[in-house]
Amino acid sequence: MTEPEDMTPGGPVVIVGGGIAGLTLAERLTASGKDLDVTVLERERKPGGLARTFSRDGFLFDIGPHRFHTADPSVNLYLLDVMGADHVSISRCSNVYMAGKYRSWPLTLRSVAGLPLPVLFRSFLDLFRQGEEDEIRTFADHVISRYGRNIYEYFFRDYTEKFTGCSAGELHYDWAEAGVNRAVIDRNVRAGDLFSLLKGILIPKPVSTRFYYPSEGGIQTFCDRQAERIRSRGGRVICDCRATGIEVQLGRATGVRTENMGTFDSNMIYWSAPVSILYPDAGFRFMDTIVCNIALESARSNGYQWCYFGEKDLVFSRLTVPRHFREDMVPEGRDSLVAEITVSDMEMRRNPESLRNRLFDDLARVDAIDPSKVIFDEWRVIPETYPIYDLDYRNRIEGLELPSGLELIGRCGSFWYNNMDHSIGQALALAEGGAFEKDFWKT
Repeated sequence: MTEPEDMTPGGPVVIVGGGIAGLTLAERLTASGKDLDVTVLERERKPGGLARTFSRDGFLFDIGPHRFHTADPSVNLYLLDVMGADHVSISRCSNVYMAGKYRSWPLTLRSVAGLPLPVLFRSFLDLFRQGEEDEIRTFADHVISRYGRNIYEYFFRDYTEKFTGCSAGELHYDWAEAGVNRAVIDRNVRAGDLFSLLKGILIPKPVSTRFYYPSEGGIQTFCDRQAERIRSRGGRVICDCRATGIEVQLGRATGVRTENMGTFDSNMIYWSAPVSILYPDAGFRFMDTIVCNIALESARSNGYQWCYFGEKDLVFSRLTVPRHFREDMVPEGRDSLVAEITVSDMEMRRNPESLRNRLFDDLARVDAIDPSKVIFDEWRVIPETYPIYDLDYRNRIEGLELPSGLELIGRCGSFWYNNMDHSIGQALALAEGGAFEKDFWKT
C-alpha cells in the first residue's frame, strides 16, 4: 500500500479494530509527525482484541498463550520501545499430549520413546515412501507428503479436525504452512518434513527460545500502553463501538458506519475487523473460541506454559498455565488454567457453560486439575479467533475489489492466520507506506 495521493493533511484516518494490528498502526501514525486525525474503533469494552487480559480476585488470564517472539529486527525494536524496561524474558516450555502422556515440543528422542512401537515403526517406513504428490491442494496432501501418512493419521488429522471443525481434506494446504510448520517457533529447529522431524528427534539442537512478556499485568499491558500513546498525541481509541460497514462514493471509501455511534467520516480506512462484515456474501468464515478461565486453590505440577491436545474425545484443544509466564499472575500459593475450545456450533456459543461437566471430567482425566480444588471458573466466548482456510479462500481474497481509501489489515481484516509479531510487522510497514508479505503465501 502506498499513501493515497489525495490524502490531505489533517484528513481523518479511521482504523476499525483495536487489536494489536490496529493499535500498532494508530500508534505509529500518531507518532509520524503528519497532521492526521486518527480514530480507532473497537467493538469490545477495552482495546487489545485477542491480546486482552481478564482479571478476577487477583488472578490474571490472557486469551491463550500470548507472548512476544520475533525474528524481525524492526518488530523487536518496536516491542522494546513500547515496553521499555517493563518486561521479562522467559524461556519457552511447550508440550503436546500424545498417547496418554505429556511430551516436550519440539519432539525429542526422550519425548517419543514412549510412543507405541507400531507408530514408530510405521513412521520409519514412511521415510522410504515419501515423495511429492502430483498436486498439493489440501491440508491432508501437504502433511502426508512431508510427514508421511502415519504421523498425519496419528496426530495431525485428529487435532486439526477437532480444532477447525472441518475435514482435513477440505482445508487449503496454507493451513499447514501457517500452523504446522510455524508451530516450532525457533528457526534453528526445522520440522518441514519427516526427515527433518526425525533428525530433530534423534539429533536435537539445543532449543532455548525466549520471549518477551510484560512485567506487570498480562499481555493487555502492552496494548494499554499503545492506547495511552495514541490518546496522548491527540488520537482517539473508542471502545464499545461496533462497525457495521463503510460508505463509498464514486469508488472511494468515505466513512465507517457503526451500530451505535453513527458514521465516522474518513479520508483513509484501515479495516482490521472481520472482513466478513464488509463482504458478508463472499463466504469468509471464522472459528470462535470458548475460553474457560479456572482458578485453583493450590499450585499443581502442570509443567508447561501451553500444551496441545489432539485426541478427539477431549473437548479442549489447548491449555495454558499463566503462572509459568509470571508467578504473580496468580495470588501466592494459588494456580490457574486457561482451557480453549474452538467451536462452530451456535448452541455452544449461546450456552458455553453447558460444557462445564465434560470439560472438568476431561481435565481431570489428563491430570490437569482436581475439580474439587477449583475456586471459580469463568466462561467467555471470543468470536472470530481464527480464519477458516477452505479450498477456495485464496480466490475469495483475490476476487475482492476494494474501493480506494480502504486497506485490509490484521488477522481478521486480511484473513490471515498470523501471530502478533506478524500483525505488528504488517502495521509498521503500512505506517511507512509499504507492504508486508505473508510469510507462507507465495503467489
